[in-house]
Amino acid sequence: KKTITLQTITVNGLIYEVKSAFYADEPADAEDEAAFELGLFPTELTTVPEEEPDFYVTIDMSESLYGKTIDLTKPLVQGTMPWPYLCITAKNGSSKISIDFDEDWIAGKVTAGKLTATKNGDKFTVELSVTLSDGQSISAAWTGKATKMEIPG
Repeated sequence: KKTITLQTITVNGLIYEVKSAFYADEPADAEDEAAFELGLFPTELTTVPEEEPDFYVTIDMSESLYGKTIDLTKPLVQGTMPWPYLCITAKNGSSKISIDFDEDWIAGKVTAGKLTATKNGDKFTVELSVTLSDGQSISAAWTGKATKMEIPG
C-alpha cells in the first residue's frame, strides 16, 4: 500500500499545494551557527520573487536543530554558543505571521506546535504545525528538492 503525502502549506486555514521551493545555505559566523533558509510557495516560480508574495511559508533554522523534533511552545535552549536559531514566517494575504525563537522569543505566543525539519544537500523534509494564542496557525508537510538560491542581501 502506497502512502500519499500531501505536499502542502497551510496558513490560517487556507491550504495550498507546494509548487516551488527555494533554499539558501547560511554559513556560520561568530555569533550564529550554520543554517538554512527554506521558502515554500504555492505557485510555479523559477526564481525567488522580488516582491513579497501573498502566500508562503519560510523556515530559517540552524544546523544543530536539523532532524530534531522541536517543541515550539518552549524557547530554544540557550547557554550554548553559538546560539541555535529558528524563525518561522508565513503570509496569507494581509496576515503575516513571524515567530522568532532566538533571544527575543515571546513566551505564551505559541499555544501549541512542533517542527521537524531535515536537510540533506538540496533535499528537505518539513513537518510543521503551530498555533498562536491569537488563533492564527501555520502548518507545512513537505518533502522534496529545493532550488538553491542566493538570498538578496
